[in-house]
Amino acid sequence: MPGDFDLVKERVDIVQLIGERVALKKAGRVYKGLCPFHSEKTPSFQVDPDRRRYHCFGCSRDGDAFTWLEEQDGLEPAEALRVLADRAGVELTSRRAPEDQEREKRLLAANDTAHFYFRQALRGTARGREVAVYIAGRGIKPETVERFGLGYAPDSFDGLLSYLRKKGYADEEVVSAGLISSTERGLFDRFRDRLIVPIKDGRGRIVAFGGRAMRPDQPGKYLNSPQTALFNKSATLYGLDTARAAIRKERTAVIVEGYFDAIAMHQAGFANTVASMGTALTEDQYKVLEAMRIDRAIVAFDGDAAGQQSAERRGTEIVQAVHRAKRRAGVGEVGKGAVSVEVTVLPDETDPDQLAREDPQRLRALLADAKPVLEFVIDRIAARTDLERAEGRRRFLAEAVPLVGNEPDALTRELYLGTLSKLTGVEQEALRREAAAPSRESGGRGAAPPDRAETTTKQTGSPARYLMALLTRFPEDAARADLDPGDLDDPDLRALYEQLQAGKHPTSDLPAHLAAVVAALGASTPEFGDEVEPGQAIEIAALSLREWNLRRRLEDAGARLRRGEGGDGSALDGEIAHLADQLTELMKRRERHTVLHTADVDKRDE
Repeated sequence: MPGDFDLVKERVDIVQLIGERVALKKAGRVYKGLCPFHSEKTPSFQVDPDRRRYHCFGCSRDGDAFTWLEEQDGLEPAEALRVLADRAGVELTSRRAPEDQEREKRLLAANDTAHFYFRQALRGTARGREVAVYIAGRGIKPETVERFGLGYAPDSFDGLLSYLRKKGYADEEVVSAGLISSTERGLFDRFRDRLIVPIKDGRGRIVAFGGRAMRPDQPGKYLNSPQTALFNKSATLYGLDTARAAIRKERTAVIVEGYFDAIAMHQAGFANTVASMGTALTEDQYKVLEAMRIDRAIVAFDGDAAGQQSAERRGTEIVQAVHRAKRRAGVGEVGKGAVSVEVTVLPDETDPDQLAREDPQRLRALLADAKPVLEFVIDRIAARTDLERAEGRRRFLAEAVPLVGNEPDALTRELYLGTLSKLTGVEQEALRREAAAPSRESGGRGAAPPDRAETTTKQTGSPARYLMALLTRFPEDAARADLDPGDLDDPDLRALYEQLQAGKHPTSDLPAHLAAVVAALGASTPEFGDEVEPGQAIEIAALSLREWNLRRRLEDAGARLRRGEGGDGSALDGEIAHLADQLTELMKRRERHTVLHTADVDKRDE
């Protein structure tokens, strides 16, 4: 690897590289220009082609071609090496096997070929021209269509498949790239009669596609490529390749939900916008932004009814994701930098797409007034609890203290504990002790204050916690969990399940100690892609918990039989046989649910 850096550095023309972004003029043996790192009127920035370095005599920024990309584009050193190696035509020495590298090239090339097919279909088919009219009707200009590479997938069962085969791609390759779906019924195009949006990685390579339905009867308004060797949805920010320079310049990223929100924002001049593609900001996405060494990330929640209702939950998810990322990065010392994540909720019945087109100044003001996400969540919890009553204050602290206690940065933690103290009248020292209570969830900091929540963590098996985490995130599907309360050993989880079955909401209707359990479960809440239906996942998780309980009872009965308990053993033999029959039947049910779930996904894909 060190040899790779030296070879690439020697092959890259640093004057040409930097000259693409900075106007340089030759001055003797060096080139001079205005520094891109600070404002100045007299050039103090120079590039030395012999030493292959740049230096600013005004702000002392200094580096080579690699640090230039790291500073300008927020790339990691290894990524900067790959980008420059591609530019210089240098074949890198890599630990990856040559066949793995070749496979990646083939999958990327298949995506490029598919993109050409989609682009031609938008321009050259009657239905594609209708879709182009729809795009224009959304206020998207022709130059924006070109910039973001929008296309159209024809309503053909195997049109793209046939095209890719003619271009020399094997069926296995196009399935692995996520372009073609494979079921027992055969192969077929994943995207059909959909407006296509190419999804690129930070290097500008097409790694996936998103498709918007063009008919109301199509299942799923939006359909993404599945997870592939190239595409990890939870680690991808749509539009980052286009927005990277503006994000670096402004040291701020704006994060919206959907592709068209991001596209409209760019068209309106918000060039530092990316999209999280329908999810809250994930830990992996946060780490991408953190690697860019920026100051702020502003998440804009839609103002429609669904966005308003889910704002607190999604804000909490962001808090937890950021806390995990900070802990893993070692952020915990006062003054150690991290990206500040802030939140704004747009006005009722609006979204970034609409505001960017109709009232960009108002949108800019809303972004400027965004709140830190932890403050936002605390305000939301406070707004739905009665802080005038002791029980209301207890409920509020049961939810807020774990979130604050999990904050890795000591100074930030103290500031928010002070906020909680002012809101409730509880001494900050008492809140500090509660926030410091040990918790398995957080690796030693920030448990839910009540002892019963801590007991839940210690005594409950993971299948139960996983199921209850699902149910608290998707309470509207609680009825789909085929469980008896007795299937949950932990009394708090059992009580929580009974409350959810009775229609209680996990963020507003629960007693304080159960609200604390919900807060502790939040760290276990899974993230799902578009292909997963929460109700199906709950059904499967409930069956898995019952299977886990049956296996445990079987093991216990077998151990009692081996110890000679139960007289002649006939009673235990009968119990074991009965449990084994139950387990067999349950496993069959779980397998049927899993198969049906997979079939539903395939059907939606069609």
